[in-house]
Amino acid sequence: MREDIQCLRGLAIIFVFLYHLHSTVFVNGFLGVDIFFVISGFLMAKNLTKNKTSKIGDFFKFYYKRFKRILPLYYLIVFMTVVLVQLTLGDFWWETNWRYSISSLFLITNQLVIHDSADYFKQFQTDDKSPNLFLHLWSLGVEMQFYLIVPIIFFALQILQKDILKFTAVLLTTVIGCVPFLLLNQHFAFNFMPLRLWQFSAGFCALYWRILTNKWKEEKEKSEKDTVKFPIEKEDFVTVSIAILSFSIFPRHVDLQILRPLVTMAAATVIALESKDNQILKSKFLIYIGNISYIVYLVHWPILSVFSMKSSFQTDLFVTLLTFLTSIFLHHLFEKQYLKLGWRPITSLLLFLLLSNGFLQYSIRNHKFWKLEYPPEVQKIIDQNVILQDVWTREPVVDECVEEDLNNPVSPGWAYNYCLYPKGKGNFSIMMIGNSYVKNLNEHIRFSDYIKSPVQSNDTLVQTINENIAFYEKFAKKVYILGALPLFKANFLNYFMQYVIQNREDSESLHLNQKLADEEKKNVEKRLSMVKCEKCKFYDLGHVFYENGKYLTFDRKKMLVYVDNSIHITAPGLALCESVFEENAREIMDTIS
Repeated sequence: MREDIQCLRGLAIIFVFLYHLHSTVFVNGFLGVDIFFVISGFLMAKNLTKNKTSKIGDFFKFYYKRFKRILPLYYLIVFMTVVLVQLTLGDFWWETNWRYSISSLFLITNQLVIHDSADYFKQFQTDDKSPNLFLHLWSLGVEMQFYLIVPIIFFALQILQKDILKFTAVLLTTVIGCVPFLLLNQHFAFNFMPLRLWQFSAGFCALYWRILTNKWKEEKEKSEKDTVKFPIEKEDFVTVSIAILSFSIFPRHVDLQILRPLVTMAAATVIALESKDNQILKSKFLIYIGNISYIVYLVHWPILSVFSMKSSFQTDLFVTLLTFLTSIFLHHLFEKQYLKLGWRPITSLLLFLLLSNGFLQYSIRNHKFWKLEYPPEVQKIIDQNVILQDVWTREPVVDECVEEDLNNPVSPGWAYNYCLYPKGKGNFSIMMIGNSYVKNLNEHIRFSDYIKSPVQSNDTLVQTINENIAFYEKFAKKVYILGALPLFKANFLNYFMQYVIQNREDSESLHLNQKLADEEKKNVEKRLSMVKCEKCKFYDLGHVFYENGKYLTFDRKKMLVYVDNSIHITAPGLALCESVFEENAREIMDTIS
């Protein structure tokens, strides 16, 4: 294996690890996965160009090599991760993990992430701060799905006789494929293999560029004519490319529509030029990290998810050491050993690992061994909080909808609902607009990231808000708008219960720091202050949770949470808000009387 590619792998896994360790600092580190995709594209192109696929047997030989390299270690880590979930996390985390543990066995985690990201009530399970220990396996799903089609791609490329035509074809695939990836919904594009094909194709470009430049070099050596020397050396391009890759650990957000194509292009450039002199690409340390990068990727996320719920220097040091020591151990004692095996023992090993995973899934559902027991006082707190999840969906329905039909104005991917309640005996109507929160008025609005972005001089979001409100003002006597609440943590209910089990004395750290929370929502509040509306009243719920420089997240005496896993306000949280709603109700009655 080329040393520069192993160093590139080493850089990529370091970027990913640092991002998952401190995503608020190394905000672009996830681009390490994009580098892995480019490397995979190059290696698959090199393999399939060297061993042409012209017969069915060639396809099976390719798949065998890929499965042998990836699956034994993959299924071992899946097995170990399921055990880790059961032995270290509370039972309440199993609901988040079990579906993903099943999807990982079929290498379709990325498809489940796409599904849940589009589901308003399941998207919190795909949050990268959630102890979903199988979430990182989405990229393995993308890679394996790519491996299924790449032999067919190269079989088709054989139609083109000249390498320059093949290079042109894969270059066009890269450029054209990049456009929909950047324009479509990011959650969808991020996990959908066909929309990642352009990055694998960038690896193809690296291979065909090497083939072409080698031919041109041979022709140049045969020719005795003097040629004009290019003013920029190959090593200069490599240095610039590595500098671009370093933006993956730059501690500030960079526009991904610019940075992602640049990182992809830089990775392909490093591979295509095959530097022999760049010291970074000769680093023995990076070469070794590259050698164990696959194992590090598989084990780092489960370890971080379980042991980094409370961040500290000691915790960071512990999880870093545990990740790399585990990776080194598995690399030498398992990975290097099974790669020496022939097809019969490899097949037996894979079958054993698959059956073991299947039995483990059965055992967890049917054997009491996996049921964790807690002290009575801890179990009582857990039981009281578990029933608070989605409690608003179990509220008794006072009136059934008399009309529910709504032609979806956007696309099937967006869930819109409409309900017209039967007319009462009064002489005025109330219209509630929003997300799921308006159903029971017991939830706060999670403002999208775009509305938290810096306010512009002619802010289009403010203009849109003003246009919409101007429309409703024509028909309404009064418009009440809920202001920005502090941004509570996704999966908060489960985090709270885990603290009750393991770190109850540290549960105070779960409350939100007022200054940080206010900083998070300052641009939302600024936009709302720019709204032009004579009939509007903005009301706030944040103050009911405030106490001594913190926004409280749970009742200290009763040990009951104020928000659930999907960041809906629970019944105890709603009880704090009652005075605000009562005041609004009295004001509404005074307005119409």
